[in-house]
Amino acid sequence: MMTILCKISKNFFVLLATVFLCNLSFADRLVYLDTLEGAQRLEHADLNQQYFSIAHYVDTQENLGFCGPASMAAALNSLPAINRPQPPSLDGYAFFTQRSLFTPQSSQVKTYDVVANEGFQLQQAREFLKKLNVSNRVVYGSDLTIDQLRSIAKNTLGNKNDRMLVDFDRRVLKQNGSGHFSPIGAYDSATDSVLILDVAKFKYPPFWVSLTDLLNAIQTIDPDSGRTRGLLIIEAGG
Repeated sequence: MMTILCKISKNFFVLLATVFLCNLSFADRLVYLDTLEGAQRLEHADLNQQYFSIAHYVDTQENLGFCGPASMAAALNSLPAINRPQPPSLDGYAFFTQRSLFTPQSSQVKTYDVVANEGFQLQQAREFLKKLNVSNRVVYGSDLTIDQLRSIAKNTLGNKNDRMLVDFDRRVLKQNGSGHFSPIGAYDSATDSVLILDVAKFKYPPFWVSLTDLLNAIQTIDPDSGRTRGLLIIEAGG
């Protein structure tokens, strides 16, 4: 009986998410970083320093479920205040890999194999980082206005000790896929847009998206949790 109820509940949230998508306005235009316009926007962006801190740590996600771990590893490696592990495979050098994030403690939330199969829900990602002793907070899309999203983006990107990961629905942005995590690396006030450092490098390069479109993409329902997607803010202090 419990299994049947769980299936019914999940099917309900899938239907709810589909209806929600049908009522959203979709993004008209993304600007990719490998274009002249995208590069010029980065050059002139008000808040672009985090791009230069994070970008060289952004690795392609190991598998289709690992957008969350890839985003976490990039963000954590870019924060000097965070103590890095020393994986034996790297001959003692301190570095977060997507695999080394899975400690006995963090794996209590979700194991490597389970994440590879089904990814993270936003709250699970928060709990996973807490098990790694990383201070963080979640902001659900349903709790945000455009002004609040802009304020959080500017405050986070303007703080060298903070990082912002976004859990969004690609379909709203007219991209292939659905739910996806990636770090945000810059904000441009002239276009009111942020730069998403896509960890699915086999799909897309980094791209600029307007905050209006991003808000629509994080206000979609994650059918696995029944809640909206949103932001995961890492706060390293200092």
